[in-house]
Amino acid sequence: MTDDGTRDDGPPDYVLVRKGYILTGRALFKGWAITTTLWLIGLYTALAVTSQGFLLNLALMIGTYGYTAALFLGLPLGWLLGFLLRPIRNQWIHIAAFFIVPALGFWALGSLVGFGWTLEALGLWATVGAASAIGRLAVWNDVIMR
Repeated sequence: MTDDGTRDDGPPDYVLVRKGYILTGRALFKGWAITTTLWLIGLYTALAVTSQGFLLNLALMIGTYGYTAALFLGLPLGWLLGFLLRPIRNQWIHIAAFFIVPALGFWALGSLVGFGWTLEALGLWATVGAASAIGRLAVWNDVIMR
């Protein structure tokens, strides 16, 4: 017993929620929107330079398929990565992981569909990682620390 009548030799207080950074719903959506928009603008620019017109059709196609794929593939993967990184308190490690995991993951996935294991293909998928890292950096102040 201490002087104020409390016990100090018992086990530490336990909480049901893991400690660390937690992405709120607002932060998750904001990061997803920034990441997807950045990458799709870059993709549109690269394709528009090499296309022979039809820029409006190209923009509609990229917007429709890009945001749909990002909603059903990128958003759950971003949430899962954020959940796995929750115990890590250094946000720079979060940003690095949001670059490395999508870049290498899509490089591996792209190699299975025919892009190959070349450094050029890694450069293409590194743009996904860069956009993802910028999206995570944008929500730096929107996370909750527990």
